Amino acid sequence: MDLTEHPYLFPIFFIGFWLFMSAFFAVVSGWWSLAQVFRSTEKPQGQKVAGQVRQMGIVPENRVTHLIVSAEGLYLYASLLFRFLHPALLVPWSRVNQAHRIKVLWWNTYRFELGSVTTIRVTQAAYDVIRQYRS
Repeated sequence: MDLTEHPYLFPIFFIGFWLFMSAFFAVVSGWWSLAQVFRSTEKPQGQKVAGQVRQMGIVPENRVTHLIVSAEGLYLYASLLFRFLHPALLVPWSRVNQAHRIKVLWWNTYRFELGSVTTIRVTQAAYDVIRQYRS
């Protein structure tokens, strides 16, 4: 099929591919499994930490997942373009295991286990905020 003959098909293919990849990353990262237990309908009050998640499960991220660190727990939500099959999550602190530091050259990231389902790696800045609420 030649897209020059049917240019209207390009947006349909592009959107379909985008939704497929979003769904694929939701499943591979563990987000979808977390959503089965920790889906949230209300955004808690807390400190917003944007663009500080480096990895969700085995999926590297670059400003896709954002956090709100609150007394209730760790609230995760995806950027607007990546919300397909990525509902907002609120993981209570009792299900966020202690961080493990990962040092690469001179950068530190911290990996938390979420609900015994998947892991999340965050920057030093996010870790500092999370540590305030966990202690």
